[in-house]
Amino acid sequence: MDIKSPAVGKVLRLTVEAGCQVARGDEVMVIESMKVEIPIKSPGAGRIKDFRFKIGDQIQRHSVLAVLES
Repeated sequence: MDIKSPAVGKVLRLTVEAGCQVARGDEVMVIESMKVEIPIKSPGAGRIKDFRFKIGDQIQRHSVLAVLES
């Protein structure tokens, strides 16, 4: 399952590491868009397989930020 960006912005911080187990609704990262911090939450339970961006990277709307394995 892909975790996608809701907006254009920049990756501010990762709140979990690749390989971590997460529950639905857990925060996995925070992005900044127009000076507003937006928490990105897991759409389901599973393990974060990998992040597609690192801190400081610019992202586009609907970019795949991370991959979640159920």
